[in-house]
Amino acid sequence: MAVCGWLGHSQMAYGQLQMDVDLARKAVVELAGKLGRGLEDTAQAILDIAVSEMFVEVEKLASRSGVDLRDFTLMPFGGGGPMLGAMLAREMGIRRVMAPRRPGVVSALGGLVADLRGDFIRTTFLDLSENALRGLRQVLTELEAEGRSWLAAQGHDGALDLQFSADMRYAGQSYEIEVPIEAQWFERADLPAIQAAFHRLHDAIYDFHDPDGRIEVVNLRLSAVGAGPALDFPEEAETAQEAIAQRTTPVFVDGARRNIALFARSDLHAGSLFEGPAVVAQEDTTFAIPTGVTARVDRFLNLHLSFAE
Repeated sequence: MAVCGWLGHSQMAYGQLQMDVDLARKAVVELAGKLGRGLEDTAQAILDIAVSEMFVEVEKLASRSGVDLRDFTLMPFGGGGPMLGAMLAREMGIRRVMAPRRPGVVSALGGLVADLRGDFIRTTFLDLSENALRGLRQVLTELEAEGRSWLAAQGHDGALDLQFSADMRYAGQSYEIEVPIEAQWFERADLPAIQAAFHRLHDAIYDFHDPDGRIEVVNLRLSAVGAGPALDFPEEAETAQEAIAQRTTPVFVDGARRNIALFARSDLHAGSLFEGPAVVAQEDTTFAIPTGVTARVDRFLNLHLSFAE
């Protein structure tokens, strides 16, 4: 990142860190010599490999969950996430990126305001049948009591949500999928509703289902969720305006070194607009924004990136 110019142009970590670009260049020069490539081409190849490795890992998760990533918005966070987040989104075909105001402290903020959650599980290994419904219903009742008792023991006396699911599979399969279920399906002995939920999810993930297949319930699960404190972020009125760059900085982008706009995050206000390629620098991270991106700041000062079709 430093050799290509995305980093090293401003202080980092609230003024506690200054990157030594010369040392970074020295390290890449040695590698470039061994590869017989130019300095900047080698640095770009390193970035491409990093993005490729992230692509592989995210694609594994997406495939396992049976989702199309093009339907989602990527939210990079932490000190490092925004550096390559937009590049990863471009490679994965994700056209929207949302960067929070302070990416470096998102995890800490989550720890402060997250819901209180306890997960409980019972192994059943029962065929999904009319005869098994009574036993399964009893297990759900026990899980609910355990979940409520746990929340009370944590001192939670506010709103709560009980989320039930079942690990289910067709008989003979060596794997199961977690299917969200409604407790009242078991209370009403609504076997078709439970079966249909499993068939739908199996079809969504694996593109097939067997309406006549025998279904096994391996585990019943409960997530007992106690609502955390409500978030209250300050807002600004949005006024569409072109963002003003602090200066330009040389960056190796699209195969050539170019002077591109460098914005200070503190200078961006609700409604600010600009186009990539660009760099947005702030105390806890640096955003590398590639070519073909339109950036807009919302009323909560989140930065939204949209890729051209």
